[in-house]
Amino acid sequence: MSEINHILVPTDGSQGAINAAAYAGQLAKALGANIIILCAQSDDNLLASAWGAGEFYEGVPGGMKSVDEIRGVMEKQVQEKELPDTSRALGEVNSEPQLVTVWGHPAEEIVKYVKENAVDLVSMGSHGRTGIKRAFLGSVSQAVANQVDCTVTLVK
Repeated sequence: MSEINHILVPTDGSQGAINAAAYAGQLAKALGANIIILCAQSDDNLLASAWGAGEFYEGVPGGMKSVDEIRGVMEKQVQEKELPDTSRALGEVNSEPQLVTVWGHPAEEIVKYVKENAVDLVSMGSHGRTGIKRAFLGSVSQAVANQVDCTVTLVK
């Protein structure tokens, strides 16, 4: 097994992601590794909200917001909630985590980040979907585990 110096923690703000961050924090502290927290925001959510089907539609005068307005709201939420919550879940680590946000399909963006950077381990949450839900919604964690060359730890 190779040395673990860089741990990637993808987050979507879910409890699984928070649990994965807590695990990664303990591991990073024990190994002296650095942590990168990555939040990949899906353009699918952005487009759904722009058409009035997403969570940012409610209470908007005239019924719709522009894509740029919705993107701004989503980015603000990530900066104010998902990234800080995930950072806190790490606990006391040796160095400040690097915070990264990107736009695109989460599995594709996580795989791209791993392949383009020196990531030794990915610690990510799993929603635990099975059967028909998994078939329709897919599995980001499964896609990542199948496409990267480093170790992937799934945490529930």
